[in-house]
Amino acid sequence: MKYVKLLRPQQWYKNLLVFLAVVFARRLYDLAAIEQAAIAFVSFCALSSATYIINDYADRHEDRLNPEKWNRPIASGAVSIPAALLIALILIVIGFGLALLLPTAFLYMALMYFVLSQLYTVWLKHEAFADILTIATNFVIRAVAGAFAISVPISPWLILGVFFMALFLLLGKRRSEIALLKDKAALHRKTLNAYSLEIVARLSAVATTSLVLSYTLFVFFGQHHLLYITLPVALYAIFRYDGLISSGSKIARHPEYVFMDTRIIVSMIIWGMLTVAVLYF
Repeated sequence: MKYVKLLRPQQWYKNLLVFLAVVFARRLYDLAAIEQAAIAFVSFCALSSATYIINDYADRHEDRLNPEKWNRPIASGAVSIPAALLIALILIVIGFGLALLLPTAFLYMALMYFVLSQLYTVWLKHEAFADILTIATNFVIRAVAGAFAISVPISPWLILGVFFMALFLLLGKRRSEIALLKDKAALHRKTLNAYSLEIVARLSAVATTSLVLSYTLFVFFGQHHLLYITLPVALYAIFRYDGLISSGSKIARHPEYVFMDTRIIVSMIIWGMLTVAVLYF
């Protein structure tokens, strides 16, 4: 169990972004495309888990002071450092080995993701604002890599929507972390010293507005015009999540726990059904 925890499989939901291109390119009926996207998903899961291990190794001292991170396998000593780094190396080999099975452009995106993640670990996570922009960029890289994996054109709406969605989630996480840790925030994450609740609230409002506008423009001016019927459901999910951020919900700090909120899950299911209906039927 400690080794499973080390891999952080609960974070693999982010890699589902590689399937966006399959859905919006109307390739759900194409078994070859689904297989390629699945390989891309597993590749990113391996690389992201390796990145989490390396990051946990770098953050082990700070994590021991965090009320929610002190029991991570490396910080708590449950997994030795040599064992953890060996597992990371194996995952890197698996991730890039799978990437070699896909088009070369996908391999370049996987490499870009991994290099940017390491830059984040050693440098960018210590730079306020650059930290969240780096993570948001990695969200976009996943989505673009999914398009490269099945060799379909990249839509600018895909980049805009994913980028602002990531900023929306990340700023919500920062806002919730500051509210939880208060005066001790800078001890757990140095960049939190540069974020005040006022600054994060303003940036969060910008990210939320940008997300709403980008999705609204996409459904009205994108390639699939009937998607405007999904707008009320999508806006409900965004506003509901923003409400959870404001209330200090644990979900804001851990978006992977969003399944705990029935209303958001139901709205996401309805959005998915409407989207598939418009695109395919």
